[in-house]
Amino acid sequence: MIDPDSNEMAAIKLACLPQMTPVRLRALLAHWGGPSLACAAIIDGVAADALTGRLEHKSISAARAWTQAIAIERPELLARSRGTRAVWSGQDDYPIDEGIPDPPGVLMYEGDRPDAFERPRVAVVGTRSASPHGLKDAYEIGAALARAGVVVVSGLAIGIDAAAHHGALDAGGPVIGIIATGLDVVYPRRHNTLYDRVRRGGLIVSEQPFGMQPRRELFPIRNRIIAALGDVTAVIEATVTGGARITAKAAVDYGRHVLAMPGSRRNPSAAGCNDMLRLGEAHPLVEPNDLLEALGLTAASRRVPLDKNGAPGGTPDERAVHSALHGEPATLDEISARTGLGPSEVARAIAGLVRGNGATRAHGLVWPT
Repeated sequence: MIDPDSNEMAAIKLACLPQMTPVRLRALLAHWGGPSLACAAIIDGVAADALTGRLEHKSISAARAWTQAIAIERPELLARSRGTRAVWSGQDDYPIDEGIPDPPGVLMYEGDRPDAFERPRVAVVGTRSASPHGLKDAYEIGAALARAGVVVVSGLAIGIDAAAHHGALDAGGPVIGIIATGLDVVYPRRHNTLYDRVRRGGLIVSEQPFGMQPRRELFPIRNRIIAALGDVTAVIEATVTGGARITAKAAVDYGRHVLAMPGSRRNPSAAGCNDMLRLGEAHPLVEPNDLLEALGLTAASRRVPLDKNGAPGGTPDERAVHSALHGEPATLDEISARTGLGPSEVARAIAGLVRGNGATRAHGLVWPT
C-alpha cells in the first residue's frame, strides 16, 4: 500500500486508476488538497464527495470502482522499479499553465534530465510522412535549439518528431518526449533506441496509466500536452488535417506563438503549413533564429508582462530577473549572481517571462547547454 507520506507515489497511483480522467483527477486533488489525501479519501469510500455535479452518475460509479482498485499495488511497484516520477495540478513546479482548458491532473515522467521542465521549451511537430528536406530541417532545427539551451518538446513519432529529437540529442541538449501510451509501452516499436536516448538525455512524459496501448483517440489528447509545454510551437511539415495541425491549433488557443515552415505547393506534406500561413494562424519559420526571437533568447525583443501601471509585472523573481538583464546578454550563472536567486528559481522566472504578454522589452538571455 502507498506510503502516506509519498505524495508523488500517490499521484502515480491516482493517475493509474480505471476510468480516471483529467477533470476527475483535478477535482480530487483540489478538493482533498493533494494526492495522498485524495488516495485516503478513496480508501475511506468518500472520494465521490469531490465529484458532485461532474457527470454525477458516471463519476460516482467510477469512484466506487476506485475503492477496490486503489489496493492494487502494481502501479506503485512498476513506478519504483522504473524510477517513474510525477508532478501534479496545484504543485508549485507543475510545468503547465493551469489556465489552459483541461490541463492534465498528473504528468508522469521518466528520464535523467528533470531540469528540462525548467528551461525555455519549443514544441517541434510535423507529419509522419515527411519529405527528406523536412526531416533534414527538423534535425537542424532541433540541433540549433539545443545549442541555444532550448528544450525540444515533441511526440516521439515517426518522421518530423523523431528527426527533431535526434538533432537535439546529437547537439547535447535535453529533450522532452510526450507519448500517448503508458510509460512502459514503446510506440512505434521501431523507436526503442530513440526512447532509450530520450530517457538518458531528457524526459519521457505521459498522463496515461502503465500498460495503456496506442489508441487513435489518445493522440489528439496527447497533442494538447505538447502544445501546452511548448513556449513556442514550430511546425516543420504538416498535412491539412494531421496531428501537427491539431497541436498548432491548440497552441494558438493557449496563446502561444506558432511558426510554420513554408513548403512547395507540390508537396502534400507541406500543405498544412502553407494553409496556416495563408490564414494567418502562424508566422513564417525560415531559420532557427526565428524561433529564438519568438522566445526572446536573442538580441531581438521579447514580451514581458506589464502591471496596471505599465511597469514590468509578473512574480517578484520574474521582475528581479528582468531588472538584472539590463538589456544585455547574460548567462544563467550571471543572472543568478546578480539576483541572489538559485539556478532553478532563475529558470522558473525566465520561463514565466517567456510566457508573458506585454509590451515591455527585455533582451539577451543566453542559456548554457
